Amino acid sequence: MSRNRNASLATITPTLTSCSSDASVQFYEERLKTSIDSIQESRTPLQDLVDAAEKIVNEAFVPDSRSTYRYKNDSFEISVRLDQVMIAMLVCVEECGGDRGKRYVASAIVACSKEEDVIGALEALVKTGRGTPSRSKDVIVRDGYTCVLTGFQDRSHPDIKRDIPVVKLVDARILPRALGKFDCDPDSKSYKSAVTTFGILVKFADLPVKTLEDLHNQLDDPSNRMSLEMNAHDAFDRLYWCLRQTEMANVYDLKIHSKRITILKKPENNQVSFKDHSSEFAMDSTHNHRPVNLPDPRYIAIHAAIAGILHMSGAGIFFDELLHKYRDEEGNSPAVRSWSELEALMGEQLLRESIIRAFQSVNDMDDEDVVGLPRTRKRFDGTPPVL
Repeated sequence: MSRNRNASLATITPTLTSCSSDASVQFYEERLKTSIDSIQESRTPLQDLVDAAEKIVNEAFVPDSRSTYRYKNDSFEISVRLDQVMIAMLVCVEECGGDRGKRYVASAIVACSKEEDVIGALEALVKTGRGTPSRSKDVIVRDGYTCVLTGFQDRSHPDIKRDIPVVKLVDARILPRALGKFDCDPDSKSYKSAVTTFGILVKFADLPVKTLEDLHNQLDDPSNRMSLEMNAHDAFDRLYWCLRQTEMANVYDLKIHSKRITILKKPENNQVSFKDHSSEFAMDSTHNHRPVNLPDPRYIAIHAAIAGILHMSGAGIFFDELLHKYRDEEGNSPAVRSWSELEALMGEQLLRESIIRAFQSVNDMDDEDVVGLPRTRKRFDGTPPVL
């Protein structure tokens, strides 16, 4: 694929990078993974690795135009710089992965520097990113039928208070369920990509899970879920706000990253506290009360770290604007879990635009005055024909 990110994607194959997601996964598994592990397990002090990684990013990226991802279509143009993403990862990884996570990120950058094409290797690294389920009612009962952020009551609250707004709460996941969706066929591209992404996530966040299936099982557990009103949930999913750990267990500071949202009601002292309220409500009449897991601090920290990286690097605005451009007729942005899904989405849109322009061109010719022939066709209105 073309290396020229400055070219309009309306005239070239839709791509954001020089290599496909599948090729990136293969490159990571065959070339980078062993080198990263070796550097990570070496006796090199952490700060020395971090200093080396920052130097590599500053020296390799700044003079290379390929380190800037650009999308341009007519008058619409957005961009994000890969060096800013890498620096943001080094800064924010401590929040969820501690020193081990930071050592992994620094080791990965140093490993990429040993490749002949440093930028290409780092592109491949970036592009690899891709209990028993409980009843949904467990989570809302645990949270006392209230939004953990605003304190608004769910309409199903058994004892609604008149002075508190009543809304429809959403059972929100901290880490998206899409992380656990993959083709079970070990030879499929989807499975290989998911396993590679899982390995990177485990090292980045220093997670204790050992297999992709373990992570999949935990995504539906109450420890990965909380009750939010719909607007707060949408903004949380978009990483517009996050929760930052405090010195007190299960107490978090609210951090807002985007000016695009207005929190309907901020929590007292700008802090969110989690408590199991399930003993205050009868779950059902068939069994005794059982405690419900509170949100896992590690999952909250991962969400906060990713939100910080996207905000600090500007990548959040880049993807937000890009996905906004491809929203559907109802204004919903598409669910995109990987680079290949994003590229496929862009390809479909560009194909549709090409077909529309082709029909417009034909109808423009039909509208021209031809001696002796009346204009009998209507001008194309932008709606493709039903095939």
